[in-house]
Amino acid sequence: MKLNFFEKLLLFINASLLIFQLMLMGSITSFFEFSLMNLFVPAVVLINIGFFLFWLLRSKWVFLLFMVAFLIGYAEWGLLYQFPRTLVHASPNTIKVMTYNVRLFNRYDWIKNEDIPKRIQYFVRQEQPDVICFQEYSKNEAPEFSSYPYQYIQPVQPNGKSGIAILSKFPITDSGYINFDNSTNSGIFADIEHRGKKARVYNLHLESLRINLKDTLITNRNSEGLQLKFNQVFKKQLEQIKQFEAVDVENQLPSIICTDLNNSQFSSIYRTLKQGRNDAFKESGTGLGTTFNFSFFPLRIDFILADPVFKVNAFKSYDNYLSDHLPIMATLGWE
Repeated sequence: MKLNFFEKLLLFINASLLIFQLMLMGSITSFFEFSLMNLFVPAVVLINIGFFLFWLLRSKWVFLLFMVAFLIGYAEWGLLYQFPRTLVHASPNTIKVMTYNVRLFNRYDWIKNEDIPKRIQYFVRQEQPDVICFQEYSKNEAPEFSSYPYQYIQPVQPNGKSGIAILSKFPITDSGYINFDNSTNSGIFADIEHRGKKARVYNLHLESLRINLKDTLITNRNSEGLQLKFNQVFKKQLEQIKQFEAVDVENQLPSIICTDLNNSQFSSIYRTLKQGRNDAFKESGTGLGTTFNFSFFPLRIDFILADPVFKVNAFKSYDNYLSDHLPIMATLGWE
């Protein structure tokens, strides 16, 4: 059946968006770095699904384009969404690792609830991770985490207003600070020992966007300046990854990276950091794995990346809105 002019126009738009989607997801080679647009992969995918249903309901062959694009980008779809499945991983020796940007425990009352520190404390007590990596950790506002006798906390701002922390139930045998040049963000590491085995846990908080995404992106204010801002931030993030790699190259232990990446799973930042490691969400997660509270829009910018020596037995995403970020936890088989 021939397409009319309007349908041909829609076909052109649909085909362009499918190619754009594959470029954003990294399924096909692109000569451009989409520093801003890779955050919007879910929106582009949703539009293309809408086109797919439109063509399917009209019994037009064009719906096959989506199927072709799906097959081309099949490997990358798992970064966006994971269907529920039965996992067969089982390890006698496990470690539960959580990462959580707690936004200074609501120091400046972004959330109109005075009990945020206590509620985070209760949440941690209920979930019982063995190791917790906190970003935007405020020593002044932090509740007591008495179940974690081994702690490595580094301030990144004076007077304990903001810092980064690793809390562990297991002994910390060594630790270190990764100073990011000209930034209020940073990284730390702690070598932990459990049942005669050692592993290194990294806690990385990469350069923040420092913009109001809701006001700026949705209202499209000063989009040219916004793109420039993103480019500068992502360039700095790449520099911070290099600073991390300079430390990690000397590490001989299997490692686990907990990070507030401030970037998506489709960015070159993510691909660089993930190289040679497993994304715990992709291995054992379900759904979209959203980690940033951005209303209706799913953003996954917090990650647990583990050395292949660790088997990802389980992964959990949480919906407790006690910060602008949502916590995630992975149960790793330590063999």
